[in-house]
Amino acid sequence: MNASSFRFRFALLAGLVSAVLLLVSGAVLWRLTRDFALDRLDREIRNLGQANLERVVGPSHWARLENALGFVAGEERAPGYVLWARGADGAVYRSAAWPAGVDPEGFPPLDTRMPGDATSGDRPPPPRRDRPISRENPALPLLAPRFFTVEADGRAWRIGLMGNPYVTLALGADLAEFDAGLARLRAAFAATLAGALLLVVGGAWWLARRALRPVARLTEAVEGITARGLDQRIAAPVDDPEFQRLAAGFNAMLDRLERSFQQATRFSADASHELKTPLSLLQGALEQAIESTPPGSPTQAACASMLEDVQRLKAIVQKLLILSLADAGRLTLHRAPLSLTPLLHNVVEDLRARAPDLAVQVRVEAEARVAADADLLEQAFQNLATNALKYNRPDGRIELVVRTTEKGVLVEVGNTGPGIATADQTRIFERFFRGAAVRGDRDAGAGLGLALTREIVRAHDGELSLVESAADWTVFRVSLPPARA
Repeated sequence: MNASSFRFRFALLAGLVSAVLLLVSGAVLWRLTRDFALDRLDREIRNLGQANLERVVGPSHWARLENALGFVAGEERAPGYVLWARGADGAVYRSAAWPAGVDPEGFPPLDTRMPGDATSGDRPPPPRRDRPISRENPALPLLAPRFFTVEADGRAWRIGLMGNPYVTLALGADLAEFDAGLARLRAAFAATLAGALLLVVGGAWWLARRALRPVARLTEAVEGITARGLDQRIAAPVDDPEFQRLAAGFNAMLDRLERSFQQATRFSADASHELKTPLSLLQGALEQAIESTPPGSPTQAACASMLEDVQRLKAIVQKLLILSLADAGRLTLHRAPLSLTPLLHNVVEDLRARAPDLAVQVRVEAEARVAADADLLEQAFQNLATNALKYNRPDGRIELVVRTTEKGVLVEVGNTGPGIATADQTRIFERFFRGAAVRGDRDAGAGLGLALTREIVRAHDGELSLVESAADWTVFRVSLPPARA
């Protein structure tokens, strides 16, 4: 997975947005769930307490209520509930388990004003005690309860403070089981949220892949189009109008490229073909002029110089013709089993004849045979050898090495001399490209040698590459498939 790819960034952004929404939604849902659970506990406390405030009762009633609350809570939750009550006569009842650090007298007082009695603090006479609620003994009005949480003695309690005009009751519930339940619920929330996040991330990645699938198909189609396959066209996705427009744009661009490439190829081939005849005639005329003029005369020297230029032009035209044939896919190869050793020895002999002051070595590590067009392949190695000669130092060295591997045959041509500039190494195989160090040099060539060599090698299903270019050593490598049995 490439962290800089659009698919990764799209999936990451979608996953982050979804994750933030999930986390915010989870936090809100958890807060609502906790508040709902706490409100439910408050209602339970209120219902348990207010049922005992509808009439005036004595101190013994609170003891019975505490026993009933213990039964409701169960032995496992003991003490479960605790209570504190101050009766109409001022007597106070406190549970034995009431937390020592909590003083109910310090609680905020309840609002004792009754409906219709906002300006008077006089209480109505209390109903008779322990009598059934009836018309003669009506239920006491209840004051609005208050709820709050206190911590004391290492435990948390939810306190409900309630009462009537005569009695104040503080009923507390141990929050240990409540907190344990919330902890289990929180763990379930966290597990569910983690699973949802994984699903969201996986879904975002799947959505990114599905959304970009047409782009991937278009990319594969575009990558499969080469200079020799400009007649291919991209099939637009049927169900994606946006990508149909993109595919149509690519196809229109390919139409323009194909026309331009065909025109350029046709021009190169036609120009090269048309120039061959006049150059041959001019070469013959110059050769005759050299033979007919006195030896050593200025006319003969001028004709000899022009003959060299004509021969150079003929070589350029021949290279252009081969390149145009390669571009058009019409470069004909006459392949036959070929041993590289004699061919390379011919190249070495030509080098020694042209530059006797250079040390030329050939090292054949293993006998190598290929299926190749001997003339074209020798021309390719001659081009590499000529470059090694041109860009060498006077007392330099040229070395040809032949090796065989499981994948094929490797031929390396190395030479001493100034290396190729780093900025030029990516462009040396371009046609007519000449490095800054040789620009203006009349003998440096037209910049077609390496381009032609690469086309010849590729026509043989091989590859030409620059292996090394240090301060005083440059190596080119030709990789060729072995000859089939």
